[in-house]
Formats: sequence, C-alpha cells, structure tokens
Amino acid sequence: MEGLEIYDFLRLVFITFIISLIVITIILLVQKKRSNLVNGFTVSITSIISIIVSGINLIIGYIADELNLGGDVISSYLFLIILGLSIFNLFIYFKNKNRIISD
Repeated sequence: MEGLEIYDFLRLVFITFIISLIVITIILLVQKKRSNLVNGFTVSITSIISIIVSGINLIIGYIADELNLGGDVISSYLFLIILGLSIFNLFIYFKNKNRIISD
C-alpha cells in the first residue's frame, strides 16, 4: 500500500457519507406522502452521525498535518459538503412534514 496516505482513507469515509446523504435527499424530494422509508428519526440520526464522524476525521487530518504528513484541503471541503447536505436534509424533511400535515 505504498503511496497511500491517511487522507486517502479518510476521503473514503467522507465520500460514503456524501453518497448516503445524497440518497436520502433524493428520497425526500421524490416521496409525495408519508412513508416508512425515511422518517424524522432516520434523517436526524444520519445527519448527526455523519457530522460527528466527519468532524472527527477532519480533526485527525489536521493532526496528521501538524505531524508534517502533508495537508489536505479537500477534506475540509468534503466536511462542508456533508454539513450542508445534513442541514438541507433536515430542512426538506420538516418542510415536507408540514406540507403533508396541512394537505
């Protein structure tokens, strides 16, 4: 595994969370009525876990940077994408919940 750094492994975690959050976003945008596929608990827990784990990975990346293992700006951008998608998912869910209740 020569040539791979810690950032390569951390990016896999970031990308996995981004893909899962995008799938949840698509499900939230497509569903027309209340379904058991995605509920408030699922959206909240997925958002919280993805933000916490991504934040820990970002801190590990900064620690590796302090040890002169190189810097990684891409991890910071990936964390911001995860943070934005998590907030966006929560916003979409509660907006759809209010729309479904009022209908």
